[in-house]
Amino acid sequence: MKMITDYKKLLLISLIVVIFSVSVLCYNYSTTGDFLDKSIDFKGGTVASVAVDSSDFDLAFVEGIATEKLGKVVVRTTSGDIGTSIVFESENVITQESISDILDSAAIPYDKDNISIQSVGAALGEEFMRQAIMAVVFAFILMGIIIFMTFKTIVPSIAIISAAAVDILFAMALMVIFNINLSLGTLAALLLLIGYSVDTDILLTTRLIKRKSEGTLDERVSSSMKTGITMTTSAIAAFSILYLVSTSAVLDQIALVIIFGLLADYMTTWFQNVGLLRWYLRDKDKDEEDEEEEKTKPRYVKRQEKAKNMKKKKRAKAKKGKKK
Repeated sequence: MKMITDYKKLLLISLIVVIFSVSVLCYNYSTTGDFLDKSIDFKGGTVASVAVDSSDFDLAFVEGIATEKLGKVVVRTTSGDIGTSIVFESENVITQESISDILDSAAIPYDKDNISIQSVGAALGEEFMRQAIMAVVFAFILMGIIIFMTFKTIVPSIAIISAAAVDILFAMALMVIFNINLSLGTLAALLLLIGYSVDTDILLTTRLIKRKSEGTLDERVSSSMKTGITMTTSAIAAFSILYLVSTSAVLDQIALVIIFGLLADYMTTWFQNVGLLRWYLRDKDKDEEDEEEEKTKPRYVKRQEKAKNMKKKKRAKAKKGKKK
């Protein structure tokens, strides 16, 4: 298993993922002022939805009319038990009259009683955003405390935490590329990624550090990979099915964000953390071997080595005295 032993190349792959993710987020920040495009939940605005009697309409045409009447607006459709609904999202105020005007202009049949409007104030949206950031920060802090208490070593703990951070960064970068806004649903998906990431990392770290009797280092890595990759692939398959069968835009976005993070988890766990742990265990095992060798030396050998060291020190002092 050559790839497992070449830990420097493994770390390079993870570094490329980090650079890609940070570059995408920084570019989005330079063009929009935010690392992620925020939904109405976090920036404030109005969401209006209306159940229509027909699904035979041009969504782009409806969005064009809505943009003329409301300014910047996002228009999408949802399907459910009540049929097809059109959803309008805008930072500006949306009224029942403006929705009626848009649908009448597009010649779409509807019932005025089926129009629902929800508003989120800008101040409330900012407060939601502040609380969301605090939730992510506290999640990482608590995760770090628990992991450190479990393994009681710095390097493996940092490796696990950094893997979760990279998974979230990569998912956020793909959110920008695929035009997925940060909403309450996608925030929950990002928090779920912490748990999914930590699962495989703890599996790997436990096998490598705490179960040394189960074979060589490469054998333990291979065993961990079989289990961990099966877990991650199963989760991706489940969320892919959710994305394909769901008729809810919120569930679609949640499924996609988790899939993005799980794809990154292949790289962060089996490239980054395998590399870091091999590096760490290589040095640690070498130190342990030196200590064990020192303990097993016969006493007369230790006395001889001690006598040689004393002679070297005396010679060094004598040379210094002559120079003076």
